Amino acid sequence: MELTVGKADLQKELQLCQGVVEKRSTIPILSNVLLKASDGKLQVAATDLDVTILTSCSARISTPGGVTLEARRLFDIVRSLPDEDVHIALQENNQMLVESGTAKFRLLGLPAEDYPTLPTVNVSEGYTIPLDELKTMVAKVKFAITHEETRFQLNGALLKVEPQKLEMVATDGHRMALINFPYATGGNGKKKDNELTILIPRKALDEILRLEAGEEGTVRFGVSDNQLFFDAADRRLMARMIDVNFPNYMEVISRDNDRHVMVDRERLLSTIKRISLVANERTRAVRFDFAPGKLTVSSTNPELGDARETVPIDYAGQPFFVGLNAAYVMDFLSATDTPSVSLDLKDENSQCIGRPASTAEDLPYDYLYVVMPMRLA
Repeated sequence: MELTVGKADLQKELQLCQGVVEKRSTIPILSNVLLKASDGKLQVAATDLDVTILTSCSARISTPGGVTLEARRLFDIVRSLPDEDVHIALQENNQMLVESGTAKFRLLGLPAEDYPTLPTVNVSEGYTIPLDELKTMVAKVKFAITHEETRFQLNGALLKVEPQKLEMVATDGHRMALINFPYATGGNGKKKDNELTILIPRKALDEILRLEAGEEGTVRFGVSDNQLFFDAADRRLMARMIDVNFPNYMEVISRDNDRHVMVDRERLLSTIKRISLVANERTRAVRFDFAPGKLTVSSTNPELGDARETVPIDYAGQPFFVGLNAAYVMDFLSATDTPSVSLDLKDENSQCIGRPASTAEDLPYDYLYVVMPMRLA
């Protein structure tokens, strides 16, 4: 194996693999990337046996071949090289010579034959949509995924393809984020008539955000042989299917929240950030007192003290209050793009439903966020 490749090209592909490579695996070779040179391309692959990334870049191949090298070390070395072409040559005992300018490294690798067999998929049975739409959905719901590894059914985001819309939802049991794109807005590249429902693992969602679209700006995705796949330009992301039952999330959304509040998003976000500085670090509970024309955000902590701040709102109903997790509300406000947001509430024992304050012409998607109330001490 011998080749010459542009430093920037190689660095870009190696960086893409860093999120997939297992850092603390009991199988040492999973900390490596697989390099294969053939047909004018250097193919780069990484896997943790659940999530796999395949990518490539153009290279001048003198001798085809393959090897595996420690992913982080190789990336750090390539990143540190001068901005010149990188010459790579495989030597005896899987030693890899890496040269650029006057810099020369000899790295110890493992045989390409020892690398796990990478999954293969049939991409012809899939759907094609704008990659920007998929990334938007991921960014709007990913933060609501649970961090409890034992709750397998909540360890990802549910993606549903339906005849008229594309929908994604995530929940940790305390809050839920839901977004859908009508196909009429550009997500109309559906290939098959039947519906598709898949649970995308958190790690795969992180990698979707790193994908780049080609000239067409699209991503092709689907299911093949128990693998989810996402094809964008010259990159393919694959993830093992999570075979669990996602909760019936539509039943969670309250239909009788009759108190409607409109508030400036940035103003509310900055207020909650300040008030939460004295909140209990474990519960992050903050009190929201609603009254005609104003919202008072407050927090009391026996060990630190208390804080309160008033925010102007558009509300003309009876006064009431609710306790909410400050971090959960801030996640919603940070993920929303509109200047104002609407909050639908009922009383101190009912959920808060947040939406961007906009018309269909302003946003190409529908977005909804549910936060369950907290008891205040």
